[in-house]
Amino acid sequence: MTDALGTRAVLAVLVPSTNTMVEPDLASLQPPGVTNHTFRFPFPELPASPERLLALMEPAIAMVGACEPDHLVLGYSPEYMPQAAAVARQLKASLEQATGVAVSTATEAVSAALRALNCTRIGIVNPFPEQANAAVLNHFQSEGFEVQAMECLASAQKGKVFSARISAERIRAAFRAVDHSSVDCLLQVGTNLVATSLVEQLEQELGKPVVAVNTATYWYALQQLNIHQLGSGNGQLMQLAM
Repeated sequence: MTDALGTRAVLAVLVPSTNTMVEPDLASLQPPGVTNHTFRFPFPELPASPERLLALMEPAIAMVGACEPDHLVLGYSPEYMPQAAAVARQLKASLEQATGVAVSTATEAVSAALRALNCTRIGIVNPFPEQANAAVLNHFQSEGFEVQAMECLASAQKGKVFSARISAERIRAAFRAVDHSSVDCLLQVGTNLVATSLVEQLEQELGKPVVAVNTATYWYALQQLNIHQLGSGNGQLMQLAM
């Protein structure tokens, strides 16, 4: 249900309690007439099953309906897990059943963003440990993309919130490292990395589309609500309609 400030849409946003990037990123992208309302769940022990994730989300899910949102955004990337797309679909279906509102996941949003940009050959920046690289590679290959390069920042080896402490300059360097001549789009996954605020600058510097997962997730959710006029200054993706 829209309200006096959310005249176009009221969004509920579900994120891990350790995540300090999704909330400010989505606020920076928020168009007039859309409001975001964040609900948090405990960060899961790794590896985490979909059932364990949903159990951890239960208290937050119970509160989501109180603000009567028009849509729910899941700001969590399971690409470090085997069968990430299936995990995301299971989470989506369970959340939609529990809340009664449509859900956009980061996982489906990234694939939709890459397709909207007509990109197939990607370079990936991620915060996951090296042992997760195979899962990330398999996920994007199964989605029909060719992974040409990958830079792993291995944050999970240094604590649950470490990825949020990786500097913007380190992230820029990682994007440059995966900017091979064969790459037609640069992608960042892992929702607790700084990237949304870097997209415009990186696109100008590197001359190709840059997709940050939090940007893609918000863009995708707004597309589901038929909100397409998203302003400028946040990269090529935010100018596109599905």
